Amino acid sequence: MHAKEHRGRDYTPLFKFLLAHVGKPWNEVYSEAVSRLDRADPIFWLVALTECDRDEFVRAGESSYYSGLYVDDSGLLQRVNPKLGPSSLAPECKCCTHTFNGVRFTQPFRLSEFSLEPGSNSET
Repeated sequence: MHAKEHRGRDYTPLFKFLLAHVGKPWNEVYSEAVSRLDRADPIFWLVALTECDRDEFVRAGESSYYSGLYVDDSGLLQRVNPKLGPSSLAPECKCCTHTFNGVRFTQPFRLSEFSLEPGSNSET
């Protein structure tokens, strides 16, 4: 493995830590989070420091989604869309367990009209 490659790291505890500290002062949250990491980059996968970088949700891996976060004008950590939850998103496939902030999606997988399951018969 090359020295600069970071494979197989699970940042779920970091993401849950950040979500648990929504509404708290960013400087304190950041200081505590960065003190436990070997690098700060993964913090900013969820936390946007500029308005143009804000996303309602962030995909981590194939089927794990997390709330997008940002720092408000008061210096507090906030969710980009506090109304977004496990019922807001639909799975992209039926073989994976899709989660939002660690909670399984409540919507079922629905085959779109533009995609076909492998092995299905369609007439064109």
